[in-house]
Amino acid sequence: AMVARTALLAMALTAASAMPARPYRELRLNAKDRRHASTMEGNASRWFSQRVDHFTDSSESWMQRYFVNETFFRAGAGPVFLCIGGEGPPMTEQVVVTGENHCALMVHLARIHGALIVALEHRYYGQSHPRRDLSVENMKYLSSRQALADIASFHSYISSAFAISSKQRWITFGGSYPGMLAAWSHAKYPHLFHAAVSSSAPVQAILNMKGYNDVVASDFADEMLGGSAECLNTIKEAFAQVGEYLSSHDGRSYLKRKFSLCGEDEILEDENNRALFAETLSDPLVPQSNDPSCSTPLCDIRRQCEFLTDTRISRPLDRIAAMVDIVRDAACVDVDYGKMLAGLRDATITDDRTERVWFYQTCTEFGFYQTCDPGSRCPFTSSPHLNTVRYSTDMCQELFNVSFEETARFVKDSNNEYGGLNLQSYNILFVNGGADPWKSQSMIHPPNKYIQTLMVKGASHHFWTHPELPTDSSAVKKARAAIAMFVRSVLSQKTSRLQNSRQNHVVT
Repeated sequence: AMVARTALLAMALTAASAMPARPYRELRLNAKDRRHASTMEGNASRWFSQRVDHFTDSSESWMQRYFVNETFFRAGAGPVFLCIGGEGPPMTEQVVVTGENHCALMVHLARIHGALIVALEHRYYGQSHPRRDLSVENMKYLSSRQALADIASFHSYISSAFAISSKQRWITFGGSYPGMLAAWSHAKYPHLFHAAVSSSAPVQAILNMKGYNDVVASDFADEMLGGSAECLNTIKEAFAQVGEYLSSHDGRSYLKRKFSLCGEDEILEDENNRALFAETLSDPLVPQSNDPSCSTPLCDIRRQCEFLTDTRISRPLDRIAAMVDIVRDAACVDVDYGKMLAGLRDATITDDRTERVWFYQTCTEFGFYQTCDPGSRCPFTSSPHLNTVRYSTDMCQELFNVSFEETARFVKDSNNEYGGLNLQSYNILFVNGGADPWKSQSMIHPPNKYIQTLMVKGASHHFWTHPELPTDSSAVKKARAAIAMFVRSVLSQKTSRLQNSRQNHVVT
């Protein structure tokens, strides 16, 4: 799910109680989805007993939430389509009816193929909690490895409950982190899952994710998206000017007034507050949710670039300030690092509370820290050098007692575990958006002839998994058709590659 929009940016930039959209910048941000999720009735939720820890002898269990729709299912013959949950927004029972932004295309294809539709919520997200709070001790069972074992266990549970035979094929679907899990569940359990459609999945973990802002720079210069070289240069100049002001006491006082920052006059004298300020200023300029059909002011690259290249406001810095004025909607801009940390430290569970949980996974598995390093193509403030890897990993230490060295090792371990961009499997289709900054860590070139990839020109973060809109680009429509063709093709295979290899390698 995606589509960030002004409402969310205003939240991220303003309300003292709101968490800034960084430092981890969730893979998805969708205020509209979250509001929708909170108003839905949860009457179709189902629960089953899941092991807390799949990797020890402990038999302790908890109840995990899932959803089912049998409307189109050809019992005894139809395939099973699994929509995998992840870091948010929370699933509702609509995920198996409309598909929401998670799996709308999957639900459409289920109708065609007579499939059973199932969706599994990820442990520690939504309402699926093995523990009563999110203390560090209680989050030790949170990992993609445990989640994949949950998925395998769910396969067994559903197969039994619906009398699914081994001839009825399962296909996994997911976008973003669930896209990673969709690919990995098939790669790890090919005897359970026949194929996977993995959308906008950054399967290559990385500590310093410089590539994210490199793609952001390309997007703002891309005329097809409504960008231009002039627009990109305006952004670069504005943030270079911010950097100059941040380098002196008088300059910082000027920025405090100019951008209506919350807090005392000396708020920017703290270096962490300065780093948070530099990041928060760039938050409206995040094209991972770019949606040309949006209707609010400054909600996509085209509208932002029209605004930023309007020379009626002379200085680039003043144009960025005017943009922030529009999205902050009269509230002050909160750049209090201590307050943000306190929010992330809160171990209370709520349905849509994903910030602490996802940040824990970045510290213990994936990294994905979006930096703005000197010499990179990042268009934001790189001098002074504030948005560093250490800025994020220091928070890992503060919040979870995970050191920089440990996070670096965990990132390597993840790539060793799953293969990163050299994942060796088959029957997986990796789909990426040309405008999505997460493509920098995603599978663009197939590592073998059995894995397929597709690039959707001009599309943002798994936009093709969303419900269809009349405004969808021809590239998004073609991507959906290509995914439909892939699904038809893998379902019609006479035997799987796994079965073929078994037959071909029998020694007599």
